[in-house]
Amino acid sequence: MPNDPSNTVPNMPDKNDAKALFQAKLNAMQETFKVGLPARLIEIQQIWDDVQTGADASESLVILHRLVHTLTGSAGTFGYQQLSHDSRALEILLKGLIGHEGANFDESSRQIQEMIYSLVEVARSGAESALSQQLVSKLDITESKNHILILEDDKELNQLLTLQLHHFGYEVASVETLEDLTTSIESFHPDLILADITFPEGDFAGIQAVKSVLEKRTNVSDDLPVVFISARQDIEARLQAVRAKGQAYFPKPINISALLNQIREMTNRFESEPYQVVVIDDDPALVSLITFILEDYGMHVATVTDPKLALDVINRHKPDLILMDVHMPWCSGIELAQVIRQHNNLSRIPIIFLSSEMDEEVQFQAVLKGGDDFLSKPIDVNKLPKFIQSRAQRARSLSSLMIRDGLTGLFNHTYIKDAVETEMNRSERTGNEFSVVMLDVDFFKKVNDTYGHTIGDQVLRGLSHFLVQHLRKTDKVGRYGGEEFMVVLPDTSLEDAVSVIRAILENFGEVVHHAAEKDFHVTFSAGVISSRVTQEVAMMLESVDKGLYKAKHNGRNQVTAIEHVL
Repeated sequence: MPNDPSNTVPNMPDKNDAKALFQAKLNAMQETFKVGLPARLIEIQQIWDDVQTGADASESLVILHRLVHTLTGSAGTFGYQQLSHDSRALEILLKGLIGHEGANFDESSRQIQEMIYSLVEVARSGAESALSQQLVSKLDITESKNHILILEDDKELNQLLTLQLHHFGYEVASVETLEDLTTSIESFHPDLILADITFPEGDFAGIQAVKSVLEKRTNVSDDLPVVFISARQDIEARLQAVRAKGQAYFPKPINISALLNQIREMTNRFESEPYQVVVIDDDPALVSLITFILEDYGMHVATVTDPKLALDVINRHKPDLILMDVHMPWCSGIELAQVIRQHNNLSRIPIIFLSSEMDEEVQFQAVLKGGDDFLSKPIDVNKLPKFIQSRAQRARSLSSLMIRDGLTGLFNHTYIKDAVETEMNRSERTGNEFSVVMLDVDFFKKVNDTYGHTIGDQVLRGLSHFLVQHLRKTDKVGRYGGEEFMVVLPDTSLEDAVSVIRAILENFGEVVHHAAEKDFHVTFSAGVISSRVTQEVAMMLESVDKGLYKAKHNGRNQVTAIEHVL
């Protein structure tokens, strides 16, 4: 049942056990790389022998360069920093020979052989660092993104903000004095700080206190979001907030709806589905590591080690981002990027090149011919998931403009209707029941006439945020039109759906809306239907709409369950 805090997964593994398993998997991957190293080096030596004695030295030299290039990137990532360093030196030397074998080849031959021997010796000494010591698992990072700490000496405003944020599903701790800030951060571990800037200690005392605490505390995340609020709107105050790494600034009187929207974005609570990533690289060991790291951060990863299969995988998984090496067999990453860009349906997907290539001209060409960014190997295993997450989020935000309602940020009319049909198809395959809700703000015209359309828009945004906060990530919420909203609840019976929407209705009625000096409350009416009643999408939508108006006709501020087609 959606939104039931009593629902817990039995026999959840202890966090320490999960962390130990995470580290064990990393150690196993590093050991696999170690075991495979001799074979890699033997292959490098064999191709070098072909270069010296083979009929087609030019082709063998290209293959040798690619093998050494691959070793450069993977060795450093797996903790073999010296091996990566020496391999890079050999890679640069080999690259300079490609197309210029001639006299330089004879001159460099002995040096290349000595460097290959050196690689073998360095590899025997083992890794300088363990992967399990380098990588910080997401298990070490609090996954809860709903803890808000309020620092505000205005007692009434403090209480109002606390109440409003609580109604929207956030856990809130509030302090009224600067002395209590440090203790509260240590005990509450906030995901965001909302702080006034002016206190009896000084005009910018709030800014200085927050900045000081975050600089001194090593257990506080560097990217902990801070939102400052103030009665001041001058550029000096805003500049001081920026210098303290404040990420947003709200003047008083505070627009609660706008503040909630900002908080929602900064705590990533609106994102409903994991990011989809396709990794294209011919090094299986590195692909496995990248996949493990990104999946630990909750992303879904599809992998390609043969470039010939890339288009099929990309079309099947419809990724938010493609992570691709530059040097691969059969075709280069730059060439593959150009092929991907020939397809209109794939043209908006960001392509991030991942390579040990240091040639600035190659990097320039990679971005010029279809790429969006360039990351150098060896990979920083801690920065990679954050970088990918940031780029994927930006790409999805741009794509969402096509399917989102501009006012509320919810899915638009077309998308939410299609979501009903998609869920019906899934229900027919699985046999699972799902429910659809149509709801409408009560007396919305009166709100607009009394307080103005700006306040009316704030009410719609407030209800949008409230629905998102109180439903599951798998649920889809859309603005159907005007003040009407539609909710699609997968794997949810009619009875459970009615229970959830009634709870939301009751809680939303307690939210205070503001218009100038006057506060007011708003309710909504809703109709609910499930696939148990009908398996025809058109009939389902028609009946749930009739159920909504039945709820309005019967007095509003209520939920009507539709148990048969109306």
